[in-house]
Amino acid sequence: VLFLFCAALTEHKILFLSSSYQRLTDACRALLALMFPLKYSFTYVPILPAQLLEVLSTPTPFIIGVHSIFQSETQELLDVVIADLDGGTVNVPECVHISLLPEPLLQQTREALSMVLDPELEVADLAFPPSTISASSLKMQ
Repeated sequence: VLFLFCAALTEHKILFLSSSYQRLTDACRALLALMFPLKYSFTYVPILPAQLLEVLSTPTPFIIGVHSIFQSETQELLDVVIADLDGGTVNVPECVHISLLPEPLLQQTREALSMVLDPELEVADLAFPPSTISASSLKMQ
C-alpha cells in the first residue's frame, strides 16, 4: 500500500487489475483517499472500457483500473506499476524507480495505516486496556 502511495505521490503510472469491478473502484478510490488532503491532478479512471485501452500508452501519470481479462494487453507496458488485486502482487518494471518516504515519516505512516486497518493493535500490548465509555454508562449528576 505504501509503495503504491509513494508511486502516486511521485507521479508514476499505476494500473490496477482485477476481475471485480467493485474491487477496482475501491482500490482506486482508496489510493486517492490516502493522498488526502493532496488532490491527484492527473488521469483517474477507476474502470477503463476495453475500447480505450490505448490510453495506457499515454506519457502522463495515471491511476487506472482494468478488468483482468485484458491482462495480456498490459504486459507490454514498460513504465507502468501494475497492482494485481486478485493475486495480491505489485509488479514494478526495472526502468521505474520509486522513492519511499523519508524514514521518520515512513514509520509514522505505517503506524497510522495499521491503526486504520486493525484498530485493536493500539491496545493489544497493554496489560490493562482502557475501558470504553458508552453514553449509557454516563449519568447526569
